Amino acid sequence: MNALATIPARHGRRLRGGSVPAMHRSRRSLGAVDRASADGRHVGMDALLTADEVAALLQVTKAWVYAETRAKRIPHVPLGRYVRYRRSAVLQWISALERESSRGVRVLIGEE
Repeated sequence: MNALATIPARHGRRLRGGSVPAMHRSRRSLGAVDRASADGRHVGMDALLTADEVAALLQVTKAWVYAETRAKRIPHVPLGRYVRYRRSAVLQWISALERESSRGVRVLIGEE
């Protein structure tokens, strides 16, 4: 018996004919789910972001994002031990903070 015949094949090995196994052909990322509605427009969910991506989007540190998440001040999606952030929810949250901070502020143009 050939000694090499008893060694299992590696993952990611090419099949006969040079093709790649189906599980390695494409890797789908969590992101936009695109589907057409009845009137032909596309409807879908927006991407889920990591804390790193949210930190880059908001130009803050990843530690700040995690602190706001623990305090439940930033919208997030708990996925077991992982946390993700829906891009549209984060942008709406920023808009709400902006509206709240400018409430009652009057800007007079041309006067000091």
